[in-house]
Amino acid sequence: MSDVEIREHVTSESNGQLGSYPMSGPATKAPIRWRTWAWSLLAIILASATLAGAIVAGIKPRLQRDHALKAAAAAVFTALPRVPVVKARAASASTERVLPGDAHPLLEASIYARTAGYLKSRKVDIGDRVKEGDLLAEISAPEVDAQLEQARAVLLLTRANLARDQANSDLADVELQRSRRLLSKQAASQQELDTVLAKDRVADANVVATESNVRVNEADIHRLETMKSYQKVIAPFSGVITARNCDPGDLVTADSTSTRELFHLARIDTLRVFANVPQMFSTDVKVGQKAIVFRREDPKRSFAGTITRTADALDLSTRTLLTEVQVLNRDEALRPGMYLQVRFVFQRQAPSALVPAAALTTRAEGPRLAVLDAHNRVHYRTVQLGRDFGMETEVLAGIDPGETVIVNPGDDLSEGTAVEPVASPMK
Repeated sequence: MSDVEIREHVTSESNGQLGSYPMSGPATKAPIRWRTWAWSLLAIILASATLAGAIVAGIKPRLQRDHALKAAAAAVFTALPRVPVVKARAASASTERVLPGDAHPLLEASIYARTAGYLKSRKVDIGDRVKEGDLLAEISAPEVDAQLEQARAVLLLTRANLARDQANSDLADVELQRSRRLLSKQAASQQELDTVLAKDRVADANVVATESNVRVNEADIHRLETMKSYQKVIAPFSGVITARNCDPGDLVTADSTSTRELFHLARIDTLRVFANVPQMFSTDVKVGQKAIVFRREDPKRSFAGTITRTADALDLSTRTLLTEVQVLNRDEALRPGMYLQVRFVFQRQAPSALVPAAALTTRAEGPRLAVLDAHNRVHYRTVQLGRDFGMETEVLAGIDPGETVIVNPGDDLSEGTAVEPVASPMK
């Protein structure tokens, strides 16, 4: 094989054409070159197509996302603002209020001495139960006894003088009659008659004066007997002795500002519990209304009470109504002076609504609520608030139960804005 044939054989192998026979001559060179260009062109076309497909595959999702974003932006721009809303619900027709109260006995009295002397004996001490009319103590007052005996003696003397003056008056009457008969017979002068008449009038006046002295002496005796009766200190009503400030032998004085009480008596089978009701509920307090009294230390045990009276006027310093509740205390589980809790149940005269606390906005003109009308437009209303229950607030005036209010309205919702309401999970 010549050198030319060997080169043509190698060329054919490098172009991927494996032949059994060597190619030679100018006729065989043109087809080999054309096939090489065809394969190169096909490779270029395939690479371009692949690159174009990759470019299209990468751009198309981006275009789709841009289109979706523009559509969403347009929807947001044209859509109504979505706001969470709730319905204002009606508050209970009856409301319960627990207020602090002070326990006082139904009756209580500070017992003082009404006569001066020394305490002879003491019959009771603190905690003792007594009945009306029981003897509590005795006072020894010999001065009063002596004065009483003297007054009785003076009364006897005055009555004797009255008998004497009455006899003198009778004698003067007889002499007057005799003088008149003598004057009618010309046996006595007019002067004598006038003298006897004057004596008769004096005698009658002495009788009247002595009778007055008798009444004065009787009144003095009655006074001293009353003072003597005060030597026995008697219980004015049934109750328990809550204080004792005397012992036998103590000097007891009466009618003095420095005198201290001998005993303090209280009736505790029924207690009076005083509570101060706020102005908000003052018009709902009615005499005869029931109330429940209990101790904070033992809330499970309650005592039924009844409102017996009110002050009918509010305290200007606290704006509260003083209310008295009477409670039966037969087993004496409650004590005067205790700090108690009184549960009132009031029937509300005006209906009120409950709204979430988050729905309230505060402005210079007061608390407001954003309320939706029938066309879902925002209207702000100034409301009057009642009690605060934490998550909810009572509205006394401004809205009615069942109206739709916006929760957390914010500052971007102006009056009259149309919105799309969304039910809020907040209750």
